[in-house]
Amino acid sequence: MKIGAGGPQAQAVQEITRVLDTGRLRPPAGEVLLQGEDLAMRRLRYELNKAVERMRRAAEMYRQPLDFMVKRGNKPGIKARDRRTGAEREFTLEEAAAWLEELEENKGRNLNGYA
Repeated sequence: MKIGAGGPQAQAVQEITRVLDTGRLRPPAGEVLLQGEDLAMRRLRYELNKAVERMRRAAEMYRQPLDFMVKRGNKPGIKARDRRTGAEREFTLEEAAAWLEELEENKGRNLNGYA
């Protein structure tokens, strides 16, 4: 069978282009919102997300039952919740960095306390 102009290959391509779902090509709603925000807010959210990930890893390392999440709104921050007691606390980016530095400084003290 000859493949060329008007053959089965051209017909298959036409059918595929008609069936193409245009909804898949749209960016998710979150990306659209982020593209509309100013650069400073996007950078702040990026830094908050990095801090939350570092705090989660630190809590796992010390086996602490803490949950962290980024608090959205006109004053974004980090929200921490203790799973055992249900107590909640909010951190700014600077307070979170200070908390992480304090954990790094006291890392050796915690290990020496077991000896």
